[in-house]
Amino acid sequence: MNHKRLIISGNRSYGLAHSLSKIFPSAEFFSRSSSNSNFARAEDRRLFAQKSLDYDVYINCSCLAQFRQTLLLEEVYKKWREKNKKGQILCLGSTADTPVKGTSWIYPIEKKALRNYCRNLSLAALGDQGSPPSGIRVTYVSPGYLTTPKMEEKTPDVDKIDTDYLAGIIGWLIEQPANVNISEFCLDPIQVRHELP
Repeated sequence: MNHKRLIISGNRSYGLAHSLSKIFPSAEFFSRSSSNSNFARAEDRRLFAQKSLDYDVYINCSCLAQFRQTLLLEEVYKKWREKNKKGQILCLGSTADTPVKGTSWIYPIEKKALRNYCRNLSLAALGDQGSPPSGIRVTYVSPGYLTTPKMEEKTPDVDKIDTDYLAGIIGWLIEQPANVNISEFCLDPIQVRHELP
């Protein structure tokens, strides 16, 4: 794992990206606050995709609204295919992508789009419909509540998954053999404090 070069879209001082920075101290992080990379702009997404060609693993864990996390993945993946680059991409999703609710909350719809796109790319990694394998392994990592400051403030009474633990899971996913693609990894916290006696 240590010999692989990692590029991560996310703020290294916050949440999962911060936990990843402890496991991968040599990884490069790109975000609006840390590197002036504004992924709301198409040009910044293109520049990031070009930069990603120098790395073995891309971890997509930026908190981006308006489907921009999926758009960033698309830009990186297109550039890797264009240059015939081999490597691994991991995308942070959410278990909020599963339920269908009668609300206008867009977040789960954005994560559902990311999940479906990752599934398509995972099939390409395996070799789909007579095409050779893409050489780009893609994993959608789908956690429930995490111990981020925002989530702790929003849902103080809910048990959560520690971001350091999730970062360790991501490290394990990166260590898997090159001939294996784990398409999706889903985990939720058990609400221990609310168990009935």
